[in-house]
Amino acid sequence: MYKKLFLSIVLLTSFVNAQHTIKGVMQPEASFEWVILYQLQGLSQKYIENADIVNGVFTFTLPETANTGVYRLMYDIKNRLFVDVIYNNEDVSFTFDPKNPDEQIQFITSKENQIYHQYLTKTATIQRQLDSLQVFYFSSPEKDRITKLYLEQHATLKKVQQDFELQSKNKMASHFIKASARYTTQKPIEKPQDYLNSIKTHFFDFIDFNDKILLNSTFINDKIIDYIFYLNNSEDTEINTELQKNAISTVITKIGDNLNFVKDLEESLLYNFTQQQNVPMAKYMLENHYNKLPISLQDIAFKKDMKAQLKTVIGNKAPNILWTDSNVSKDLYSLTNAEYYVVVFWSSSCGHCLKEMPILYDYLKDNTKTKVIAVGLEKEETKADWETLIIDYKDFIHVYGAYKWKNKFAREYGVNSTPSFFVLDANKKIVAKPYDVAKLKIFLEK
Repeated sequence: MYKKLFLSIVLLTSFVNAQHTIKGVMQPEASFEWVILYQLQGLSQKYIENADIVNGVFTFTLPETANTGVYRLMYDIKNRLFVDVIYNNEDVSFTFDPKNPDEQIQFITSKENQIYHQYLTKTATIQRQLDSLQVFYFSSPEKDRITKLYLEQHATLKKVQQDFELQSKNKMASHFIKASARYTTQKPIEKPQDYLNSIKTHFFDFIDFNDKILLNSTFINDKIIDYIFYLNNSEDTEINTELQKNAISTVITKIGDNLNFVKDLEESLLYNFTQQQNVPMAKYMLENHYNKLPISLQDIAFKKDMKAQLKTVIGNKAPNILWTDSNVSKDLYSLTNAEYYVVVFWSSSCGHCLKEMPILYDYLKDNTKTKVIAVGLEKEETKADWETLIIDYKDFIHVYGAYKWKNKFAREYGVNSTPSFFVLDANKKIVAKPYDVAKLKIFLEK
């Protein structure tokens, strides 16, 4: 009996010791109520679990089978506020400022995160000094003195990089430390354009695009975004477009044969250009890159969605919508006597819609200059609920959107979430795509 009890205690202790925790403490304490834990997997993220935040503190207990890698703790989805941590079979605890998590964070436990955070802090300070000296060098009359200071900082940065690479040997943090190294010239460069060209040329010198640890984080993607959108930009629209096209081609060439990563990156860029209403770049991504991927890698549904969203960019004429009222065929294009038309796609099973639709109705019920066409995206089993709800919105034109996401009009408008709003002028041209009724009010009241 005692042997069995002793064995049980030993096994339990071993199990507990194999588990590790991730603990965060907000300083100062904030009003956030919960946090979601994801494991990053390249450009996607895998949901793990969520936890309550009590008095600014939250804790996750990971099972012994938890994969090592980079984990994201998202506590403010709307404002994209989160903390990323390296997990490598050790407890991770930290304090941070929830309003400024990147700058104000300190790791209490976890050698991996401590060494990486120390590296980032120390090299950032030296790099700023080095960059300042380079910029000052362009117009300074004391070039010899600036060169001497530059050489000293350059040597210091090189030494710090070597020291941290040695300290992080055999650690997961080593991958990020090596990849974070930045190319700097041995001495200051004479001309600003030559300096910028040098940064562009050597921007990816220390990135291994086949490093699985880097690929299963946002590290490489963040570097790519910096390269495309910040290092290659111009106030001139045409020049900016050409710079971005060249930058994207450079990046895809650098990635090489990792076509799965190329696919994820191209989908991400295509989606973002579409959301930005940047038609030239969205079409460029689709026609010059995504369509040239092997057919087996192309997501046909995604392509259709992007093409539909390109149809509904601001300035385009809205796709027509047809319906039957008392056995009479009607359509959007035939509507007259309104300054604006609001097309809203909603659903009786969408909680957000059930909050927004009454607000929309109360706001526009006495507005004779604006007509609402409400397309209910429903499945057959929710049609009865939709028919009951629309009684409360008698001033709207109601269109039954059969087959929900597969509905013809939803596909033509590129709708992938509800509610979705489109504001049209008298000629049925799209003039706004507000996120919610609050944004719709701002537009109409302007």
